[in-house]
Amino acid sequence: MERIHDDEPFELEWLDDCHECRHLRLEGPDAREYTVVPADGGGWTPWSAALLRLLRRMAGQPTQALIVTQEALTHRYVQALIGHGIAHVEASSNVYLHGDSRLTADHEELLALLGWQPPTSDHDDPNARPANWSLPLVHGDWTTTAEVVSATLIGVFGFSQYLPITVRTFLADTPCKPCSWPDATISHP
Repeated sequence: MERIHDDEPFELEWLDDCHECRHLRLEGPDAREYTVVPADGGGWTPWSAALLRLLRRMAGQPTQALIVTQEALTHRYVQALIGHGIAHVEASSNVYLHGDSRLTADHEELLALLGWQPPTSDHDDPNARPANWSLPLVHGDWTTTAEVVSATLIGVFGFSQYLPITVRTFLADTPCKPCSWPDATISHP
């Protein structure tokens, strides 16, 4: 364990990865946060079109995280790892939701109808992927992905076009293609 200050431990373990990941962390895209009220920009149709443009742009870059929330209304969210033409997309599950934000059986049925796969666990395991709903791994179909995410946020999670939606993006810990997508890299060009 390395120390930054005498009283603050700092783990350097994650820095012991590939050269390309280290370079991308230094040179990759900066973290960004966008807050927009869909109704101010014309409603859900232009907002969904902007989401599609964002997905397409991020897909051609090093792997980044994307988180979409509407904290003024709910704790529900959609998140993704996206880059190198591939994405793993998740929608929040009851493992991480409390109170009025919890999903009902009807919500879960709608998620399944939209193509979301249920969580593989009913608890959080820090050594595994989050116990969220997930889409099959996306390989370049950004239009369908944007449509499913928009339908989820609007029709299932109940996001309001009159309240701010926050979209956060930041570089993944392992942004290079072989480290981000070891299984996907083998099966898809």
